Amino acid sequence: REHGKWISPRAFREKKEFFTNREKGVLMQKVEHNPMAAMMNPANMTSMMKGQMLMILPSILMMSYFSYFYSGFVIAKVPFPLTARFRAMLQQGLEQLSSLDVTYVTSISLYFLILFGLSGAISLLLGEASQSDDAQMMQQQMASQAAGTVDMNQAFKSESENLELVEHHWALDDAEQYIMANL
Repeated sequence: REHGKWISPRAFREKKEFFTNREKGVLMQKVEHNPMAAMMNPANMTSMMKGQMLMILPSILMMSYFSYFYSGFVIAKVPFPLTARFRAMLQQGLEQLSSLDVTYVTSISLYFLILFGLSGAISLLLGEASQSDDAQMMQQQMASQAAGTVDMNQAFKSESENLELVEHHWALDDAEQYIMANL
């Protein structure tokens, strides 16, 4: 409908007839809907995996960066008190320093804190449209499942009714006069 202005009036009438003919029109045919077919579609099955695969490269790069430049260093202090049970998790590579306060963290620990705790920093690095926010992805999946599937017969009927109402105005009707006037 939107780009119909670029074809001739005759071609527009033929296409309109092709889509909206009551007996043979493409938009008038009944469509069988099988909900199981949508679930078995390989494109639907792999879309989430593709989003996660895009997150692997930045994770590897960020972990390599922290490990290479800050290996064996205490690089941050957590602003809240922790128990001694967190020592093995937050002070990897510094096991020989048992007297060090638990709130000091090493590079690998900082990487994991940033990865899991600071999704805002990751979205700044990767951009707003990154697939890094797992909670947002889960909400989108739940919303798409709750919305259900689209009734294609109803969508085709609506589109054919809208197409019947369109009046054709050819955009190239006076193109020769426009070109000659601007030369």
